[in-house]
Amino acid sequence: MIRLANWYFLLLIPFIIYIFIIKKNKSTLKFSSVKLLRSSGLKKTYKHKIGKYIICLSLVILVVALARPQETNQPDVIKQKGIDIAMVLDVSGSMESVDFKPDRLSVAKDTINEFVNERPSDRLALVIFAGTAYTRIPLTLDHNILKQSLKDITTESVNDDGTAIGMAISVGLNRLKKSDSASKIMILVTDGDNNAGTINPSTAADLAKELGIKIYTIGVGTDEAIYKGIDFFGQTTYQRGGASLNEELLQEISDVTGGQYYRAKDPETLSKIFNTINELEKTKFDRDDFINYKELAFPLIMIALILLLLGIFLDRYYYIKIP
Repeated sequence: MIRLANWYFLLLIPFIIYIFIIKKNKSTLKFSSVKLLRSSGLKKTYKHKIGKYIICLSLVILVVALARPQETNQPDVIKQKGIDIAMVLDVSGSMESVDFKPDRLSVAKDTINEFVNERPSDRLALVIFAGTAYTRIPLTLDHNILKQSLKDITTESVNDDGTAIGMAISVGLNRLKKSDSASKIMILVTDGDNNAGTINPSTAADLAKELGIKIYTIGVGTDEAIYKGIDFFGQTTYQRGGASLNEELLQEISDVTGGQYYRAKDPETLSKIFNTINELEKTKFDRDDFINYKELAFPLIMIALILLLLGIFLDRYYYIKIP
């Protein structure tokens, strides 16, 4: 199918035809007689008009080129698979534990980054939380900006200390509830228990169920947290403490929403968990808003210029005009 992007340029064609074909040009040089030229073998023929016709044709083709003819294909129906995902990451102080090398938060960030690379067709959001929660990046297909923001996250990214799991889920729900995607999930990564915030995690999970949002919960860390510090003499010290992870709560959240709970006691297991989630059934959707336009003006311009040069040569130099 051919379309003209600037069709109004075609209105110039009648004027070009009138000037070169219809309009009679009076000769500016008068002869008392042309018998002498004719007697020499040169006769009045239509050959001398060929150059003018070719020039006219070249200008018409140039006008058509200005109208920007384009070859259009049928809309390309692209079948993709994609879901909307809210990544909810715990950045509380306990995520500095070095039972994961170099620490829990760094391993979680690297694993999420790899997961993002595997989801090119998905819209992703990033929520971080400690004693409170906020949206770091709303749902977006610009994964580069999300990965850059993820890279800059530290345990100081949220000022309030604590672990507000209920608030984190609520903020994630706010990112997903207006989504028109057929599939919406939340991936919650934490190493603690809900001990801050004003929203009960069970209440937030019930709301997620009503909205049709699955929550996959991931508990990270071994049974013992290890924190690195510096003593008075500048020596590195390590302090051990018990794990505060509430697995029962995370299991309840995933069960209520139709998700699943995972426990990662080492970086390799955490990576496998995200690979498992990556195998989730994705929603197919068709996109027919891609139409390819092939510009046809450039070949026409080349043809017109060649004809223009040929026409000028024939009209001015090759044929002698007989009045």
